[in-house]
Amino acid sequence: MQVESYSQWFKNRYKHTSSFTSGLLLLLVDLVVIMFSIGASFFIINLINRSLINFRSFVTYWVYLPVFFLVFYVSKLYPGMVLAPAEEVRRFTVSSFFCFVGIAFSIVFETDGREMIAIAMILAIPFASIGLPIGRQLGRLLFSRTKVWGVPVAIYVFDNKRNIVVDRLIGHPELGYKPAVIINISSQVAGSSMYDGIPEFPPTEEVHDVIKKLGIKVAIIIENDSLIETQELYTKIIQQYRYTVAIPHNQHIRSVYSSVRDFNGIIGFSSTRNLTKPGELFLKRLTDIILLLIAAAPTLLVTIVAAVGIKITSPGPVFYGHNRIGKNGKQITVWKFRSMVTNSQEILERILAEDPVRRGEWEKDRKFKDDPRITKIGKILRNTSLDELPQLWNILKGDMSFVGPRPVTDSELDKYGKQSDFILSVKPGLSGMWQISGRSDTGYEERINLDTYYIQNWSIWLDLWIITKTIWVVLRGKGAY
Repeated sequence: MQVESYSQWFKNRYKHTSSFTSGLLLLLVDLVVIMFSIGASFFIINLINRSLINFRSFVTYWVYLPVFFLVFYVSKLYPGMVLAPAEEVRRFTVSSFFCFVGIAFSIVFETDGREMIAIAMILAIPFASIGLPIGRQLGRLLFSRTKVWGVPVAIYVFDNKRNIVVDRLIGHPELGYKPAVIINISSQVAGSSMYDGIPEFPPTEEVHDVIKKLGIKVAIIIENDSLIETQELYTKIIQQYRYTVAIPHNQHIRSVYSSVRDFNGIIGFSSTRNLTKPGELFLKRLTDIILLLIAAAPTLLVTIVAAVGIKITSPGPVFYGHNRIGKNGKQITVWKFRSMVTNSQEILERILAEDPVRRGEWEKDRKFKDDPRITKIGKILRNTSLDELPQLWNILKGDMSFVGPRPVTDSELDKYGKQSDFILSVKPGLSGMWQISGRSDTGYEERINLDTYYIQNWSIWLDLWIITKTIWVVLRGKGAY
């Protein structure tokens, strides 16, 4: 494709270059969730005592929606694309809290006899805190199938770094940034090539003039050491685009909560490992205890049903304890509902000795996609992740947390290399970044990256987002075997 024909190619695929439409779509989702949250709180109070509140009257409180919009807008929740999930949860929780509390106080002080309305507003806070991030996630997935979602972006790359971001954006259109053109900074060849359907050009004046006329407002720069030598081009990128996203060449320090430090004109970025702070550790433990109390009753019921099913379908114990490595290398026993036959180890040894294909699969991931050792009830438990429910006992004992890195075995530790001590510096989790990113479909290298990301970026908001998304992943049964 030549530069002259790129303009028509672009216009055929992208109807707008502004994020306004995407922000408006997310706003509509947010307002629907807010009304649902108010309706849910009214319903609960009405369920307790119908005389306390009129359930149908919740629709009249739509008049407060502009308040939510203004607060959300000030909190920079729009247009809402490529916002870190944990940060989105934090902003929604804080903003919703102040909105609902403010509305509740205004109702109490301005009118008489409406205390239950104020209580309903307070009760709506947890519904909104959970519902808003979920609503947005579903909205993004739905809108990403349409042409009105997202904005076109120009991506500046070097040959050896091209695939990292381009492939991620193409594979996840819900992020909202649509690769429209690739500028290969290291290319010296005139004309263009195509990468996965995206035109690729060298950084010529002609190309930049066309991009400017088309109104592309966002540029993503995948930095490289050589970029220092192309300061003139870097300056041009900053001047041409309204929004510029620079992806550092060094990804070892990956903190979404980095803050800027000014060393007399030299910019530095500071990050904090929150899981080394006693106050944050106490907050994480307190969250675990609260969640355990909430899960106690349904867990007891599921345990009874599962125990009966295991005993009926397979002779042997109900629970299975497996040795894993906990925080600081401490040996712990991680409990599960038994999902395999009692002679599973013998069967495993026979498979590894007789089947080279499965032996390779086991050496790579320590799992089989179609494991003959799993019982019928075990398949159900695994597909629903209910086999891991007994790990709530590990959480109660303090050996594990609801969210953390994946528990590892002694034989797996070598695969973690130099990252092993870092990953073992925190408690393993019942769920975590790897579980919500494909679980058994995720390879070791990706698991390590996800676990180190979690430790470097931990916040209570990240835990809440992971817990919420875990429910979604479990319901879909994604990556479970």
